[in-house]
Amino acid sequence: MTSKPNATTRRSYRPIPLGILGLCVCLAAAWLPGGSVQAGEKSHGISVFGPKSLAYKEGEGFKYLNPDAPIAGTMHMPGGYFTKLCPFGLQGSPAPGMGVGGYIFEPLAIKSWDDDDPYALYGLLASHFEIADDKKSVKIYLRPEAKFSDGTPLTADDVVFSYDLMFDPDINPALRLAWKKDVERLVKIDKHTIRIDLKTWRRDLLVSLLYPFMIYPKHIYGVAGADYSRDFDDKTPIGSGPYTLESYVNGQTITFKRNPNYWGKDLCYQKGNVNWEKIQLDTYQDGDMFAQVQALKSGYLDFLAFLPRDKFYRMGGEYFDKGYLKKAKFPITRPAAMVGLVFNLRKPLFQDRELRKVINSLYDFDYINKNFLFGEDERIVSYFNNQTHLRADKGPAKGKVKALIETLAKKHNKKGVTHVPLSCIQQGPFELGSNRKTGKRYPIDAILTAANRRLDELGWKWDPKAQVRMKNGVPLQFEIMDGSPDAFHFIETLQRAGISVTAAKLSGMEEGSRRKNFAFDMCPAWFDGRKAPGRELARNFLADEANVRGSNNVLGLQNPAIDELLETMITSEDREVVSIYSKAFDRIMISQCYIVPKSWPTKDYVIYWNYLKRPKTYCPGLWTTYNVQAHWWMDMDEYRRIKKEIAGS
Repeated sequence: MTSKPNATTRRSYRPIPLGILGLCVCLAAAWLPGGSVQAGEKSHGISVFGPKSLAYKEGEGFKYLNPDAPIAGTMHMPGGYFTKLCPFGLQGSPAPGMGVGGYIFEPLAIKSWDDDDPYALYGLLASHFEIADDKKSVKIYLRPEAKFSDGTPLTADDVVFSYDLMFDPDINPALRLAWKKDVERLVKIDKHTIRIDLKTWRRDLLVSLLYPFMIYPKHIYGVAGADYSRDFDDKTPIGSGPYTLESYVNGQTITFKRNPNYWGKDLCYQKGNVNWEKIQLDTYQDGDMFAQVQALKSGYLDFLAFLPRDKFYRMGGEYFDKGYLKKAKFPITRPAAMVGLVFNLRKPLFQDRELRKVINSLYDFDYINKNFLFGEDERIVSYFNNQTHLRADKGPAKGKVKALIETLAKKHNKKGVTHVPLSCIQQGPFELGSNRKTGKRYPIDAILTAANRRLDELGWKWDPKAQVRMKNGVPLQFEIMDGSPDAFHFIETLQRAGISVTAAKLSGMEEGSRRKNFAFDMCPAWFDGRKAPGRELARNFLADEANVRGSNNVLGLQNPAIDELLETMITSEDREVVSIYSKAFDRIMISQCYIVPKSWPTKDYVIYWNYLKRPKTYCPGLWTTYNVQAHWWMDMDEYRRIKKEIAGS
């Protein structure tokens, strides 16, 4: 049976034209020594390096889980604002816990977060995977024991329905982008077997397709005439996951309860995963941290992570002294993201690389790190900051990296347009305003002196009447869409150089709208790090999306040399080629000063009640907040002791 649009739905399915934006829902492919995915084998998991590279044998659970963890207690944690229960429809905000990694719905495969097993999936609703010898299709075998929470068996018909559902016009188009681009069809073989026929093959294709693919029950959501824009907004969701909905108040709170008949409770990947009898998520408007801190102290929240560092260090009192509340710091080993302030290259002012370089140099990291970050962050100077196999070397480029940059410069540099500055051959990534030999940063006053001199050379002269630097009657002024403390200090430093800069502190909705419409001068950005460069970079920097409203290419970058490098970085399975191209990419991007890099933390912080316990093995592939939610558990004896002592005090 070949999947086709459900004739009972009220609308026909329309193909969506896709470009590179179709990559936006893909996970980046990881890179380690080894070859491509191996074909013609039936395996319990999928990896970008082939089944033989999987870190875990069939039936073996993840090492960061405690299979003996009890299912007990109620986990109280902050949740996002929501206006509806279901994840369908284009309007409104779905309730937390309904998407990837949620509690109600499940994917075919579960992701490994082990550092030694990057970008590997293991069968959850699926038991095994079999890739065809020609890599044009993959068979997926479903677990016959899998059931939805109402007791209905989960079958291939539900998988086919979930695939069709992505193409309904009322479903978020981001969910279907990768499938539309790379998948020809999804076919039912028998009751517990499906086949995905592929248009193309990439090393990361199956991982990127299957991880976010949620399976929904056809008998619930495939009813005749279903209107996915509204019909299920307030209906109790039915899925195959370990939890069911207990209660909710739109926009305020939602509570999930453990399904005692959960089909996968004895599955090795689920034993020790999400260990709570109930999960309650309460909404704190605009992420109100003061309210969350007070809720934690009062026992309405069980833990807090992602809290400001000053609050982490300064929080104390009786409950800490008695050991009821604990603080913990965990080392961060995952690849650093490129975090910083991006220039909107669509603005004429920022098309001058030399001006961008001056502005970049005035980010006073030493002061910011000491006064705002407790001296615990590292300055980001590379797009692969802590990945030696990808990061460009200091000093002059050599060998194949140098030859590649020279070839790109010859090919893409045109009269009046320099896509590949030859300076990147002489100097690898380093912090602007630092001594290139020692790496130590010059005092900010020395940097300001150099910046003022360079601005004069570039024609930006101080106008005493206008109180700003001017060039050809145009003032050197712009706005930074960032209200963080370090941004305000950066602005003060820029003003000392005669640049007129203001800060725009906006609501999340206002900031999102301005980003979508490119109505900003500079704004914060986060370009995720991976163990290998891939589509997480491509979606942010490829030129054909530079002027598409809502594009991930926030910078408006249009650099054909970068496009060429990214294409090879995404597709190559050769270790040396990926390394060479990544180092060339790093040199060019840093040399062009498209971004003012900020910093990357060396530690992750959490405050929690001492009745929460954790596995012996910490999972560094996840932020601490996700470790707590997914891998920790509640010691009920300790919980009762603490609550009794507090009540009696």
